[in-house]
Order: sequence, then structure tokens, then C-alpha cells
Amino acid sequence: MKRLTVFTTLILLLLLAGCTGTAPQAEPALPQTEIPTSTPEVPAVIQTTAPSPFPDAIPLKTVRQIGEGENIREISVYKYLIRDRYEFHSAEWGRWEPVTAPEGKVFLIIFVRVKHIGTVKESYAPYPSVITIHNDGNTYSYKSGRNPLLPINNINELEYTGGKLYIHDTKEGFIIYEVPEGIRADETYVSIFISEGNALIWKLA
Repeated sequence: MKRLTVFTTLILLLLLAGCTGTAPQAEPALPQTEIPTSTPEVPAVIQTTAPSPFPDAIPLKTVRQIGEGENIREISVYKYLIRDRYEFHSAEWGRWEPVTAPEGKVFLIIFVRVKHIGTVKESYAPYPSVITIHNDGNTYSYKSGRNPLLPINNINELEYTGGKLYIHDTKEGFIIYEVPEGIRADETYVSIFISEGNALIWKLA
């Protein structure tokens, strides 16, 4: 009887120890990180070009009419050359004399043609002084100083002079400008003043 009592007491102590023990705790859940499912958008690089200073410029060789009624003329810029030197024929020496552009510059030679197609007896062609070159925000004007009757080597035309234009007559020839070295024809324009507030503009290329 005594053994039974001791055995029962041991069982009760074991059961009590199991009930009062600390239960194992579960590990805390880690925060969930959301994984992006798409690649972030990269802003597109937009290529921009500087706007043309003369968006309505006329292509080279294009003919335009000026005047009205009986006083109509056809006008065009029909050719250009870029050279660092040219040669003119000297009647005094009977030979070709070279002319070299100043350092950092070249000669831009443009060719202009004006034809009288009206019926009035006498009209006029614009003078070289109202024909200007535009490039990169700069303007270049004609500078007189050479004899326009002296020919230039490898150029068939004489210098353009403008002035009186009789019926059915044509004035044509070249005009020489000093411009910066490295000038680009596709960024160069020729403007011809026609009348107050009115000019025609050609793009060289």
C-alpha cells in the first residue's frame, strides 16, 4: 500500500511539471519584401535640332518673279563655290594674279541671275550691296574693290553688278564674300532685298 502511494505521488508530480512548463514559442515571421515584376521606365532621350532661321528659304536654283505688271523680272541664286584662293587676270601684267583669303577665312562665291521678262523698256536688277550672306547668326556683306570686268580663272561668268536692265536683257555673274573657314553650305543662306520689308532668301544646300 505504501509503494502504491509513492508511485501515485510520482505520477502526479510528473503531470504537474508537464502542465506548468514553458511552451516553445514560434519564430517571428519575417516581413515580406515585394519584388518588382517590371523594369522601371527610363525617360526617352529626345533628339532636338536648332530651328532654321529661315524656314521658308528657297532651294538653290529656284527661280522667283519680282515686280508686277509690265515690270516683271525673274531672279535666282543658281550656284556657289567655296575656295581659299582665286586668280584674276591682270591686264597690266598679262598673267593670272592670285588672291588668298585671310587667315581663318575662305571665299564664298555665289552666282546670281536676273532676267527682264516684262514689257517696260527699262527696269533694274538688285545691286550686290543688297545681297547678303547669313550663317550661324552672322551676316556678311559684299565688299567692292576689284574691277568687275576682270575675269577669274576657271569661272566663265564675270562679276555680277546689278543696275539697269533693259527689256529682254539678263544680268548674271558672281559675287565674292569673305566668310569663316569651315562654313557649311547647308547652314548658309543668301538674302536679296527686293523692296521695303521684302526680301527673297535662298538656302545654298
